[in-house]
Order: sequence, then C-alpha cells, then structure tokens
Amino acid sequence: MNPIYADILDIVPLKLNSTFAHLDPNAVVATDVNELQQVALPTVLLQDFELVMGKKIEVVTGNRIALQDNQLSLPSAQLSTAQKRELWQLIWSQQDAS
Repeated sequence: MNPIYADILDIVPLKLNSTFAHLDPNAVVATDVNELQQVALPTVLLQDFELVMGKKIEVVTGNRIALQDNQLSLPSAQLSTAQKRELWQLIWSQQDAS
C-alpha cells in the first residue's frame, strides 16, 4: 500500500507486491507545452474519485486543489496531510452536491 493512502486511512502502510512495485507514485506525465501536466494517479484511486464524483475526471497539476468541470487540479502527486484533508473535503462536497 502506498504510504499516502495509509496516511489518509490512518493505517499501517504495506509494501506493494511485485506487480505494482515498479510504479512511481510521484510520476507526472508531461503533455504539450501549452497544456497542463497530467498527474499519473494509481488506476484504482482515479476510479474511486470518478465513482464518488459520478463523472470521468482528468487530474492535472495546479497551484491549488480544485475541481472545475471534469478537471481535478492537484499541486503534485504527493500531497501533505493538510492537502489530503482538503481533497477529501472537496470530494465530499461534490458528492453532497450531486
């Protein structure tokens, strides 16, 4: 388990099996120069976000945590504890609005 998720869930982090061990949680996929950089999140986490929000979303780098249309902006793939709280508050507010 990624330490980020363990911190969010307040549980002891577990190591990934060999299938997922090569994935870099800080990976950022660069797109065209004029476009925003996409943040590469684990597939399951992205699917969970989309399930809660009820729509397909694109995760990009931004100055702050925000959701506009179908674009979720995050400061980076690695979030601080305060940023994680802010992200989950945003997710729950979107779920309540639906």
